[in-house]
Order: sequence, then C-alpha cells, then structure tokens
Amino acid sequence: MIINKKKITKYLSLFENLEVSNLSKFDNLVDKNIVFVDPFNNTIGKENFKNVFKKSLENVNSPKFKVLNVISKKEVYYIKWKMTYKAFGKKQEIIGLSEVGLNHKGLIKFHYDYWDSFTQFYVKIPIIGKFFSTFLMFMKTKI
Repeated sequence: MIINKKKITKYLSLFENLEVSNLSKFDNLVDKNIVFVDPFNNTIGKENFKNVFKKSLENVNSPKFKVLNVISKKEVYYIKWKMTYKAFGKKQEIIGLSEVGLNHKGLIKFHYDYWDSFTQFYVKIPIIGKFFSTFLMFMKTKI
C-alpha cells in the first residue's frame, strides 16, 4: 500500500508540473493499456494517453493543474483538481474530478476525468459561446 501511495503521489505531482518535455515520466507510472476518458477523449494505451496531454499542452496557453483534494478507497483514488489556462484573451479555469485506479502492480490502469465541458468550456468560446449561454438560460427556465 505504501508503494501505491508513492506512485499516486508521483503521478499527481507530474500533473501539477506537466510539460511536453516530461511526459515520458508517465512511462513508469501507468499501465501499458491505460484507459483514459474525459469529455473530449476516450483512449487506450500508454502512447495514446501521453499524446492526449501532448496535444493539450501544445494547444493551450499556460496550462497548470493544481490538486485540491484526494480521497481513496482501496486501489481507487478520487482527485479534485483545478486547471487554469489562458484562452480567449483571459485566464480560464476548469474544476473537475478524476477517478484513478491502480492495477496489482501499482500502475495506473484507468483515469476518468469528470468535468462540465458545457459551462466550463463551450460557453466561453467567443461568438458561439453566446449561443451556448442563451441555450443554457433557456433550459434553466424550462426546469
């Protein structure tokens, strides 16, 4: 169990210091068949996993992850996090929750990210974001 805590600590630290130049550090932390799912991705395999983050780091200005809270139950960890980045002329923020599971060797076998892409991303996009905001207001009046 201590080995697993060390690995999850290294994994989370890597996210908080993520850069294209250090993505290879995932190699010793994740299973070769890791499953990664978030609102924009659904992929299997270590190289595909690293490519998701490589593309994100290359396409987003000044991304930074901050781990806010971690709780665990056996070999599954629930991580509340905040991502900040620059887009559309200002600082943006996404708050989400990850469910991360380890295999019998203590390697990350799955990582599922849960966050509201509609209100934390789409409504912030210039021009079409106004459409999404209007739709959101319309839906709130119907509830």
